[in-house]
Amino acid sequence: MAERLPSPVFLDTTVVSNFASTDGITFLTTLLDSPVVSPAVRDEIERGEHAGFEYLGVAVDALGESLPIREVPSEADDSDIRDHLDIGEAESILGALAHGGTVATDDLAARRVAERRDLLVTGSIGLLVPGVERERIDSETADEWLDGWRKHRGYYAPVESVNELLDD
Repeated sequence: MAERLPSPVFLDTTVVSNFASTDGITFLTTLLDSPVVSPAVRDEIERGEHAGFEYLGVAVDALGESLPIREVPSEADDSDIRDHLDIGEAESILGALAHGGTVATDDLAARRVAERRDLLVTGSIGLLVPGVERERIDSETADEWLDGWRKHRGYYAPVESVNELLDD
């Protein structure tokens, strides 16, 4: 069975957006002990909803309640991170570093930066797997969500099915 991720888990905009597009925000908030977003991710999600991405409304409604906003300490200003990543990914990494948590991102550049700093990283698929293993979601639903992310959001996945990643 999948081990629990160190908390808090800083979710970046893409991860929140993926799960919002498949009505999976409640799944995230019940799977993770302490899911949080940075102020920049909150702002990006809110701007997306205002720009017409209506499915983000469920994420906006969860902000501050089941998806608390966790400030990134001002002393966590690492220009190397901020100069090379979008603000949402940068704040997610800086927050996880400052609070001893995990970052959830699907952005390859962000994953590389986080891994160079020995930060535990997961992503959208990496959250589906423990969800299936802990029976919070069935593998058919996980694959439906993954397929929806591909078709409707242009999501790249290295696997065709979540089942490829499950322990036997």
